[in-house]
Amino acid sequence: MAAAGLVVAALGGCSTVNVSPDDAIVTGSIRATPASLPVPDGLAPSGVAASDWVQAKIALDQALSARQKDVSIPWDNPETGARGTATPVGPARAGGCRDFMISLVDGKAADRWIQGEVCKARSGTALSQVRVLGRA
Repeated sequence: MAAAGLVVAALGGCSTVNVSPDDAIVTGSIRATPASLPVPDGLAPSGVAASDWVQAKIALDQALSARQKDVSIPWDNPETGARGTATPVGPARAGGCRDFMISLVDGKAADRWIQGEVCKARSGTALSQVRVLGRA
């Protein structure tokens, strides 16, 4: 026991490190890379802001990738204040296509639903038959 105490005392001695002003610590030297989320292809329908549509499409892609069935993913756009949910509807059909619904609340017009079809494409997913429906 005493020998162990002597070993610890010997190894735990004081040490000093010379730091000169030239040894500045550099932080943030790794440049942050923005995350790239998959966004389905498809133009915004008439009356829907492009930046709102991007946020809604990102949520739709997340809903399509979710392990749970029939999941709704909320989305919002802090730039415009718009928000809603993106929901795949029904099972995937032959060819990997599936219907979807996106709700849109933006305070500029009545709350709306956007309906369409999303299909797997070579570059990811593509939206088609997109139309704005009436009140959500």
